[in-house]
This record gives sequence, C-alpha cells and structure tokens, in this order.
Amino acid sequence: MLCGLAMLFCIHGAVAQDTTAHNGHKFTNLKLEIRADFDVQHQFGVTGRPATWDTTDYGFNGKYFNLILGGEFGKGFSYFFRQRIIANAGTSSLFDNTDFLYLQYQINDRWAIRAGKEALANGGFEYDAAPIDVFYYTQYWGNIYCFQLAGSAIFTDKSGNHKLTLQVSNSPYVHYAGTGSEWRQGLLGYSVMWSGNFPHFKTLYSVNMFERERGKFVNHITLGNKIEFGPWSWYIDYQNRATSFEHFFDNFFVVTRMDVALKDVKVFLKAGYDQNLSDVPNALPKDPLMEAGQRYLFYGGGVEYRPHSAPSVRVHACLYQAQYLPAYTGLKEYHTINAQVGLTWAVDFLHYLHKKLNVNL
Repeated sequence: MLCGLAMLFCIHGAVAQDTTAHNGHKFTNLKLEIRADFDVQHQFGVTGRPATWDTTDYGFNGKYFNLILGGEFGKGFSYFFRQRIIANAGTSSLFDNTDFLYLQYQINDRWAIRAGKEALANGGFEYDAAPIDVFYYTQYWGNIYCFQLAGSAIFTDKSGNHKLTLQVSNSPYVHYAGTGSEWRQGLLGYSVMWSGNFPHFKTLYSVNMFERERGKFVNHITLGNKIEFGPWSWYIDYQNRATSFEHFFDNFFVVTRMDVALKDVKVFLKAGYDQNLSDVPNALPKDPLMEAGQRYLFYGGGVEYRPHSAPSVRVHACLYQAQYLPAYTGLKEYHTINAQVGLTWAVDFLHYLHKKLNVNL
C-alpha cells in the first residue's frame, strides 16, 4: 500500500507539473531502497575440544526494503519518513517498523525543534550509518532499539559545522520487559550529542542517560572520531556503558573501519570488540545490549562496487571472523567465519521526475 501511495504522488506531480506553486509543498525525498544478500556462516568450537555444535548455514537473505519520503511545507516546516516494508506488523506499537517519522520546525538559522520517531541522539559513526549500509557490526549495534519516539532541540553554530542536539525520548530498554505495552513503563532517555566537522576530522560525541527501571539509569558515553583525506577515511568509535561507578569500565565496545575509494570501487577493513563483564549470566541483566559475561571480537574486510553508469546500484562482498570468548565457566565458546555477497539498489522517483520529465513536486 505504501508503494502505491508513493506512485500516486508521482502521478499527481506529473499532472500538476508544479505542486509547490499551489500548496507551498516541496518533496525532498521519494525513494525505494532494496538490499538482499547471500550469507554463509560456519560456526565451530575451540580447537582441541568437542565441537558438537559445528554447523554451516547458508542461503539468500532479504535484508531491507525501505520507503523514504521527505518534504518541506509552510515556512520552516519539514518532515522525514523512512518505513521498513516487512510483513510483520510489529508487537509494541504502531510505529514498530518505522525508523523515522518526524516533523521539524526551523526556528531560525541557529535553532530547530523536532518531534516524532527518530534515531536516538547517540554518537559513533557505526551507529550513525544507515542500516542498509552496514554489513557486519558490533553486538551493541545489533541489539539496541535505536529508533524511538522523541523530542529534540538542535543548535547549529554560525559556521554550520557544529551541531548540538538535546533530546528526550523513550528509553531503548523499554523493549526488554516483554510486556507488550512498553510505553506504559514510563522509561525515558536524556541525551546530549555534539556533531563536529573540522577540516579532515569529524566527531560524533554523546552522553546519554537511559532508564533501565524507573529512576535507575544506564549511562552511555560515546566518542566517535573520523579522519578523512581524499579517498581515505578512517573512524574509531568507543562507547562505555555503566550502571554504577563500581563497574564503570566493565561494559564497553570499540569499533574501527578504514575505507579507500578507488573510482567505482571501495575497499574497507573493519574490526571491533564488545564486552559485558558487569552482568552475571543467568541473572536479570542490568544492560541487555550485550550478553552477560561475554566478550565478542570480530575482524574482516570487504569491497563495494557501484557501476559508473548506475550509481544507485551497489554490489558488495565481505569476509569476517567472529569469536565469542566467555569470561565465565559454563558459557559456550565458539567462533564463526562469515562470508557475504549482496546487491543493493535504489529507485529514486524524485530524480527521475526532475531529470527525465522536468517535473517539480
């Protein structure tokens, strides 16, 4: 149905030729994104021990099917919408499969306010990337419910290179109670994020206080750093999570990625490490974003190719190894070797209408 609505927008624009002149509305995004992969995973035990859990799994795997819609209307008002088109209707709320659905008002050149479903104001470049562009990742990235209903105030400095975001949201931990009425728990999150843009250096730093229980918080401190020189880019993210000063450095991750762009080809290396040593296995975890008593190490690399004649098409391939290294006896220790080949493409209706039919929506 959403796809049909998108096509109706296109048809209406083709008839009206310029809706902006009639109602003050202007589309800034109208796009479909699709990604599917062929995944292979070989799981094996530690050398010298019985490996009864050794398995090899493989198959085609549909990953993403997104509808993206954005626009501007009135004076200073804009909106953005990204919906994952999947069969599951969701278990928590109407917006379960909606990444973004927010309205923003630009007060002046410095200040904007935003309300709706959006990403938590959390730092780090792995976290900041669109999910469709992330091929393998930290345990934290895979476990956090990062899209929440929220209200934000955004300040931009005079140069336009630095932004400070203040946000109040639902806590990502509301999804771990298993009640089916997560919003009723009254668990909130409070976030401050600085996005910095210097010559050759970018930052995504944040401090977050997310309620795990009413009045009890998990503190996230995230430092995302990125260096760019011509075709080279490299980021390193560090995040510390703590429920008390006693276990302040027991729960963290670090992840890094280096990219080299060569015409239509991008080559990358990526590695990361997660651990949660503040929680005890088989007990109610204080921070379920990483398995209790577990350490996780991964490393590998890959390649992306975009044909010069069709930049909306991307072919990627990657190979990486992951190691699960428990800190407590009795937990299973195993490794995996993972291979992935995938295809991503985007259908940009707005670009087609502008360039091919000379239509402005």
